[in-house]
Amino acid sequence: MLDNLPANSTHLKMQVQGSSETLSLIRRVIAASVQHLKLDNAILNDIKLATTEACTNVIKHAYKFDDSMAFELEIKTSQRVFAVEVFYEDPGFSPENIPVPDLNEIKEGGLGVFIIRNIMDHVDYQTDQQTGKVKLLMVKILDQLTGDGGQSED
Repeated sequence: MLDNLPANSTHLKMQVQGSSETLSLIRRVIAASVQHLKLDNAILNDIKLATTEACTNVIKHAYKFDDSMAFELEIKTSQRVFAVEVFYEDPGFSPENIPVPDLNEIKEGGLGVFIIRNIMDHVDYQTDQQTGKVKLLMVKILDQLTGDGGQSED
């Protein structure tokens, strides 16, 4: 999906400390990385929300607010797509064990992955059980912005 990005696409890689204080920096970097695309504010806010939710999950669940830990973000943008990959360590993490929230009994917390999957067009977790390394890929298709977004159910 990301192998065919045009030569003039933007590619940014950054290492981020596992602290919630870095979330505002991440949102600003995302906004700057797509500024030239002149995205609708609603789309930009959706992308920032999904990315912030993913990074919050790393900081809170994988790193337990240990700011000595770091993770990487890789952002790729073109006129067609916005993609962000989050690389981190979480031994024992298994994406298939993420519960689907009961929307009839909404409580604080537990909606991050649900939100990400409903905002972004493609979400994929890859885990290496031996090393504990996790790669989260989130993609928003920008050249078909007629729908509400989110993953298809196929």
